[in-house]
Amino acid sequence: MKHKHWLFFGIVLFLLVNLAGLFIPIVINAAKYAQVGREILDNQDWINMTIGGEPYDQKPPLLFWIAALIFKSFGISVFAYKLGVLLISLIGIYGTFRLGKLLYDEQVGALSAFMWATCLGYAHFHNDIHTDTLLVVPVILSIWQYAAWVKSRKDYHFYLATLLVGLAMLTKGPVAIVIIGSAVGLHLLFTRNFQAIFNYRWLLAIPIVLLMTAPALWGLYNQFGLEGIKFYFWTNNVGRIDGSYAGKNTDPVFYIHTTLYMIAPWAVFSFVGIFMQIREKVRQKFQSTTDTEFYTLGGILVYLLILSTARAKNPHYELPVLPLISIITARWALLIYDLPQFSNLRKILSSIHVVIGILLFALSGVFLLFVFPQADVWIWLVIAAMLGGFIYVLGWESGLDKQIAYLVLAVSALLFSLNIHILPEIEKYQASFGACTIFNQKAGANEKLHIFMPEARYWEVFLYSKNYGQYLVTPDDFKSVNPPANDWVFTGPEGVQELIDMGVPLDTVRILQHNSMTSLSFKFLNPKTRASKLKTRYLLQIRED
Repeated sequence: MKHKHWLFFGIVLFLLVNLAGLFIPIVINAAKYAQVGREILDNQDWINMTIGGEPYDQKPPLLFWIAALIFKSFGISVFAYKLGVLLISLIGIYGTFRLGKLLYDEQVGALSAFMWATCLGYAHFHNDIHTDTLLVVPVILSIWQYAAWVKSRKDYHFYLATLLVGLAMLTKGPVAIVIIGSAVGLHLLFTRNFQAIFNYRWLLAIPIVLLMTAPALWGLYNQFGLEGIKFYFWTNNVGRIDGSYAGKNTDPVFYIHTTLYMIAPWAVFSFVGIFMQIREKVRQKFQSTTDTEFYTLGGILVYLLILSTARAKNPHYELPVLPLISIITARWALLIYDLPQFSNLRKILSSIHVVIGILLFALSGVFLLFVFPQADVWIWLVIAAMLGGFIYVLGWESGLDKQIAYLVLAVSALLFSLNIHILPEIEKYQASFGACTIFNQKAGANEKLHIFMPEARYWEVFLYSKNYGQYLVTPDDFKSVNPPANDWVFTGPEGVQELIDMGVPLDTVRILQHNSMTSLSFKFLNPKTRASKLKTRYLLQIRED
């Protein structure tokens, strides 16, 4: 590639755009995970997790421990929390580079790390943090270390990889073993490496992983007994596949169109690369050659097949295999732009990528001109500078570096418009933030803010309030807790009526208009129909009877 300095500029630009997103607040599950970390400090208990004062069993504790350590060091700062996770993820980027280099060469490693760090899935879920965001790191590092062990037979690689499996189990449970196990296991099977398959060290790995997982299991047993252990190993995993615990999505191609978004702007390269990788293996009849590897396809296809059959589906579930997809993507992107037999394919890809770049800039323009058209002049100047860079790069001689440079500029422009202007505007319609601001300004030192809602989806109320109360779902919950006079309540119209029916004396502090930051319909995005999508929320204070 002739313009490597532009690639360095591209990743710096993309990271700066990501840093701008650190100021965007978090909601729903992302807020819940941060709140669990906050309650670790409040309870001074690092084993028994709680949310809203109630025992919590949904996820293992590693992300919550990280949140608690950050909050202990910097105060309750969502910016510091998001920055901390972003910095940890740099280790995963390095692991992607090292695995790509080990399996192929340094150029593949560098480009795969670049593609992982500059895709929309990375940007999205390092601002909307889930356990899968963190899971990427131990998963890719573990696969790298196991691959290094298979190649070098040095024991320390094996044991380091096994410790990383334990960390992955502490992040999201047994799903980590599925990804790592399918990646490493299928590689050993297809390469007929029976010496490694039947190595006695795998028996040693079991107690090591269980020992690493012990803090999570201890906390679950303390709070839920054997049912907590069953939940960790079975219910929370199999129950999401068959729908008995969670999930109703039966879309078999969900992760095909999800991948288009998650790996963008590299999606075309990715789909072509995965197709070429599968075709290569089929033509080789899955025989082992000197440069054969099955780690990437093994980890990707088995995991995505399981996810596709599961009833519980979410885009962030795909995160742990995006670095593996990036390695295949980088490998074939380099081959396509290097080998003469791909000349026609190069022309097709180049044309498609120009269209994608133009569409990304056009989407930025639609957001700034029509969705929230009050953007400051300096925002337009930055977008114009990026567009100028895009046009300049189009004049380069055709090559892979050209594709990469203008796609990074285009996706950076889109994310810049979102992080700097669009999302802050959308944030104004998240009623929970306004409620917390008023509560933090006016509430007394001993007054708490409770949530009285039928659905547990407003965890940011606890995270952003100075003194959180409890999540009360039903009238019986409210009667059981019986919040004292002067406590505050965040609720909706149904909740107000139920409180009135219970005879709770109330003062209405503020009536707020609400649309969730995670529910952006076309009617909401259209200024002319936005009002029709707004719901009413109430900030109430219980008065003396």
